[in-house]
Amino acid sequence: MSRVKAKIVRGAIGSERIAYIKTAAGISAEVLISDTQTGSNHILAAEVARDKNNVLIELPQETSSGYWRVWVNKNQILP
Repeated sequence: MSRVKAKIVRGAIGSERIAYIKTAAGISAEVLISDTQTGSNHILAAEVARDKNNVLIELPQETSSGYWRVWVNKNQILP
């Protein structure tokens, strides 16, 4: 699992979080996840593929726009 940078905010219920992930296209992908799938500034996601500058990640839940996988800049992956 990879730690992917994200803006994390509280959701409607106590254990719910909303993560905003900046995609390689520069837009924000919004995903509702459990607080166990986040840190203070990241989410946990599976790395699927890489190219020169980007990483394809599979998210733990579907985004609000219906995607399970998104491309992010490799700088979005935390060490």
